[in-house]
Amino acid sequence: MPTEPTFARATKEAERQGFSGARTFQWDGGSAWWFPDLYGSPGSGAAVDEPEGFAAYVGTVHWKGLTKGALLRTLLARYKTPAEMPLDEFSGSFAMLYSAGDGVWLFNDAVGLLKIYQTDDERLFSTSFMVCRSALATRKVNRLRAQEYVLFGANHGLETPIRGIRIADPARATALSPSVPHTSWPVTRWRSVANLPRNRGEALELLSTAIRDDFRSMVDAYGADIGMALSGGFDSRLMLAALDGLGVEPKLYVYGAPGDIDVQIASVIAKNLGTAIECIDKGVINAGQPQFGAELLTSNLSFFDGIPVDGVFDAGADRQTRLLQVQGGRLNLNGGGGEVFRNFFYLPDRRYSASALASVFYSNWLPDAIPDADDRIRLSHAMEDGMLECLGRESGSDAARNSPLARAEVELVYSLFRLRYWMGRNNSVSARYGAFLTPLPHPKLVALTAALPMKWKNFGALEAEMIKRLSPRVASGPSAYGFEFANGPSFVHRLKAIETLARPVVLRKHSAVLRRLIRRNGSAKPPRLPAEIASILPDQDWIATAGLTHRDQFDRLHTLQAVLSEN
Repeated sequence: MPTEPTFARATKEAERQGFSGARTFQWDGGSAWWFPDLYGSPGSGAAVDEPEGFAAYVGTVHWKGLTKGALLRTLLARYKTPAEMPLDEFSGSFAMLYSAGDGVWLFNDAVGLLKIYQTDDERLFSTSFMVCRSALATRKVNRLRAQEYVLFGANHGLETPIRGIRIADPARATALSPSVPHTSWPVTRWRSVANLPRNRGEALELLSTAIRDDFRSMVDAYGADIGMALSGGFDSRLMLAALDGLGVEPKLYVYGAPGDIDVQIASVIAKNLGTAIECIDKGVINAGQPQFGAELLTSNLSFFDGIPVDGVFDAGADRQTRLLQVQGGRLNLNGGGGEVFRNFFYLPDRRYSASALASVFYSNWLPDAIPDADDRIRLSHAMEDGMLECLGRESGSDAARNSPLARAEVELVYSLFRLRYWMGRNNSVSARYGAFLTPLPHPKLVALTAALPMKWKNFGALEAEMIKRLSPRVASGPSAYGFEFANGPSFVHRLKAIETLARPVVLRKHSAVLRRLIRRNGSAKPPRLPAEIASILPDQDWIATAGLTHRDQFDRLHTLQAVLSEN
């Protein structure tokens, strides 16, 4: 349990962010405070106190058509511990407090798509990074994780950019009561897929049925008041097809200016379906906002909980649209994670080491950004070791980092490393304001799709067929890839994909340097900060700004400086 000064600072920070109306749960050795969503949205989270015990969660989850209080009461009546629960059947991203017997536990959804932060002494846990930050007497940077956040947009492991704050292990149910052991789920659960499909047709039927059943459970739990962004890509069309197959007409919107390709395609699809769609141009929204200043910076640090993937220098559009998406309790769907049905890394079907994967996907930055060679090596090793750890493999040595992984393990890196730590940060922010769901990386689908032959997933062919099977009329019409999903990938699309598949790992590793050499992408120009903001940002020596190539990297750097400086 937090000490009195720690508790006082933590509750003060929660109140500063706007949280109120907490429900309190107490047990021998600890206490918990569960807050309803900010701004009063009724869509996300729940808390109950029953004769069998108590339970509360933050985020969005459904199981067998149940959610919120009905779900928690069912769990309390059936299961004494988290270890007994069929977590791989639960859909959603959530953090749950649970006590139905002799213990109290805190745990995540199976994939780990909602963050639980903790202080190093494990006396304070919170789904808010800033609440944990407020509990620290002093704030010091974790140099390695600061570099990682600035360059990649998230921390891929259990450390954060602030020393003294960690991410709770998503593969563990933390025991909060004395003399009760933690519960750890073996990584082997992701590699133990029973009854794998024998051919592509069986895979298509199995996946389509799983999506249909999960969406039916979702509609049973939340009703038909569902919203989603439609684009020209695979994943939003897959969600729309699943809803259309169930006779559900979601509230559709599309992001972009009127001439953007996503807007044009989404408008055609909506017209074909005879449904309305709203075009949201964030540029127009931002143009109408007041000048960004210190007051908005402070407000955004609270709204986005400190370190979002894009930083906190949002003029207003991101903040405004997040709230609109979930107003009135509407469930908002996002297609993040749909790459489980495709070849996310665009790699040929063979074994790859963690070192090779890091070279392919986490080397798109200039060495100039981290002038110290030892720092660069430490960052590369941290990414490689993080991949191995999420797979339950030995890490920390060059031999382990260069050891080939089975192709199914390579595919799991996408879900258990990339999605868990990058997409999970966005899910955590969205959960603060209402019902937000990324339904495609369902735990059972994560395990199943990782085990499928890559030749089925290449070019998006499998996902295109799933869309067609779930709703032929949604599969018809244009896509951003130059072909109708109803017809499958075109020759031109396949040829473009093969160009990337055939590119050697060594070339992809040095892509940022090569782009600079041919002047396609050099250093980015740092944004001009208002004097009132620039004056409060502390000096830093962990990133050389001359090596930054994107505006987002500058925004994250300045965001982290603000987190370190704010009182």
